[in-house]
Amino acid sequence: MTFEEIKNFVKNVAGVYILWILVHYISAHLYVYWCVPATILGFIASPFIAPAPHCQALRWGLYNGGNSIITMWLILGAWLSRFIIPMKINST
Repeated sequence: MTFEEIKNFVKNVAGVYILWILVHYISAHLYVYWCVPATILGFIASPFIAPAPHCQALRWGLYNGGNSIITMWLILGAWLSRFIIPMKINST
């Protein structure tokens, strides 16, 4: 594997995670703005707005974006731990 191939792989993987971070961040802010406005009318309308397709899509983005971020940290932690915790392989 060449350095250029490694660089492209890292760039693509980082791009996917940056996209998930953007989806999570934008979904959280748009959900509060469109689906649960901070007014008494927003409180009254909330049961009627929450099932709307755009609110369901925003909740999907928020939930799956958060899960992808968690997965990103777990993968990064596992990858870094291989440098911290030496592993010996028995070859018999």
